[in-house]
Amino acid sequence: MQEMYIRDEIAERTLELMRQEVQNGADFTVPWLDLDVEAYRAYREGKTSLLPTPYCDDHVHRMMMQNVQGKHVLCLAGGGGQQSAVFSLLGADVTVLDLTPEQLEADERAAERYGYTVRTVQGDMRDLSTLPTAYFDRVYQPISTLYVPDLRKVNSGVARILKPGGLYFSCYVLPLLMMAENKGWDGRGYTLYITEPYVHGAILETKDGKMNLKEGESFSEFHHLFSDILNGLVEELFIIRAVWENPRPDRGAPLEELEPGSEAHRARFIPRGLALVAERAGPKDEMSGT
Repeated sequence: MQEMYIRDEIAERTLELMRQEVQNGADFTVPWLDLDVEAYRAYREGKTSLLPTPYCDDHVHRMMMQNVQGKHVLCLAGGGGQQSAVFSLLGADVTVLDLTPEQLEADERAAERYGYTVRTVQGDMRDLSTLPTAYFDRVYQPISTLYVPDLRKVNSGVARILKPGGLYFSCYVLPLLMMAENKGWDGRGYTLYITEPYVHGAILETKDGKMNLKEGESFSEFHHLFSDILNGLVEELFIIRAVWENPRPDRGAPLEELEPGSEAHRARFIPRGLALVAERAGPKDEMSGT
């Protein structure tokens, strides 16, 4: 396991919280060790057009996961033995960069389980300087940019390591609703209580668990505006190829079968995030004609 990460308060606090998540067995920290290998082989060989579970067979994931055999894929801030297992079973050459060593160990366990090799790097998404330029065909980043104060550092690093025409997938908490306090289902609908201004900044948590932008302990998360997300990518000459609600509001059990107030029911009314795919257009000097 290679080590390369920024040692500052942001990294140390994030690392502390992520290790707590690992210890608590959060879903994203548990490696996928029971994937249907034959189903992934069939998809890889073009014998089926249906992307195997646990992924939803939607346009965004087909863009990222079709025809990746032999391609270089970076799972960015995506340790845990999940995405790396999927891309490896699809025949990709996978590198995983994550801040938390326990997460990277899960990727190594998944690799051993399925019999492939994976390169693991303990690193910070804000500094990709040791990764090669124009090397990766795909960069897949599950929801994690909320842990950095400035998206431009991530965007510029991804732009450098992607080949022209390469694809960057990233998930974001829906900015308009991230700071809204959900008061729950009142029998007719969900009530959202918004007390914080719509600005970017560090999210803090008070002793009673309220998230805000003024007082409390670092929650290790940062609020970004929708314009931060899209304009930051455009500035690095990315072309937005697809934007998708995450999770998909038109998928899952019929609404009448869901218990009002449950997480699954709430997600059909209040979207949690966005999944976005951007294409690396080319170096800035080429695009400007200089």
